[in-house]
Amino acid sequence: MKRSFFILLLLTLCFWLHAQDKAPQSLTQDEIESRKIAYLSTAISLTPSEAVRFWPVYNEWNKKIEANMRTRHAALRQIRQLSRSGSADEKAYIQQNKILVDGATEEARILTDAHQAYISTIGAIRTAKLYLAEELFRNMLIRELRQTPEGEANKPK
Repeated sequence: MKRSFFILLLLTLCFWLHAQDKAPQSLTQDEIESRKIAYLSTAISLTPSEAVRFWPVYNEWNKKIEANMRTRHAALRQIRQLSRSGSADEKAYIQQNKILVDGATEEARILTDAHQAYISTIGAIRTAKLYLAEELFRNMLIRELRQTPEGEANKPK
């Protein structure tokens, strides 16, 4: 079982590295998620049995973090729209500001709870390595997307 998992992980990583040699036209959300799972699993040295326990926990907390982020981004879009329209509606601004602040508070609670769940599942050392690996993966993905034709417009000037 362990051998099969590591062979599959190695093949996924090899495919991913080979695909990096070519300029990708675009990445789907599923492709990004698959690459992220392979990258993080390798970075924190998950065994197959640990992966079975870890990924459901990680995915559960990640969904909560993303839902909170979508709510805060929606509030920012509303504020941007109010600002562009020249609105002087104090109540509307107060409402959107409250959503932003409450979202930041909720994010802190979610991250604290997620952190405890990760430590319970993979331990403190690998939880720290997870945070580093997430940041490295995010930076790698950003660099890669900036190199694609679609990403050309997103390059800093």
